[in-house]
Amino acid sequence: GLTPKIQEQVLLDFDGSALLNAQSPMGALYDSLALVQPNTDNYYMELIEKLEDDFSDTPGKAKRLFLLINPAWKDDPSSWGIFQSKKAKEKILDRYETTFALDQFIVKGNKISLFKSYPSDWTVYWTQLQPSGTKESDSSTDGATLLGSMPKRPTYLEVEKMLDSAMATRS
Repeated sequence: GLTPKIQEQVLLDFDGSALLNAQSPMGALYDSLALVQPNTDNYYMELIEKLEDDFSDTPGKAKRLFLLINPAWKDDPSSWGIFQSKKAKEKILDRYETTFALDQFIVKGNKISLFKSYPSDWTVYWTQLQPSGTKESDSSTDGATLLGSMPKRPTYLEVEKMLDSAMATRS
């Protein structure tokens, strides 16, 4: 296949944000945009609106791929900070479906991994960690165990219940 030409435009040099434009040799209809590391301040909310209007939501034109990429964003408005969080929720979280996400955290001393890859559901994996002070180079005892899947991002309490159930069956 033909390789697209990638153009990068640094937006604000102090926050790592950039706009990537993949220009397809097959024509503008196949171009795609990626806005990397935006946050929820006015500058980005206005930029997202302009990009949507110009690029993906233009009436009478075919919709093109527009990606919003920020690993700090989660399907929870509390992860969006205090600035513009309501507007950002309405403008982004309520309108864009999560297409890829990986989130890891500790529950009761065990590593939990939440994974989402469109069009599949969220999957929850459990990795049992070694007790602190062990000399093993790998901190996990085995590979990850699938705890289950859910159509929406599971809450901490839902994950904790899944983990409790799995640990009870292992005992």
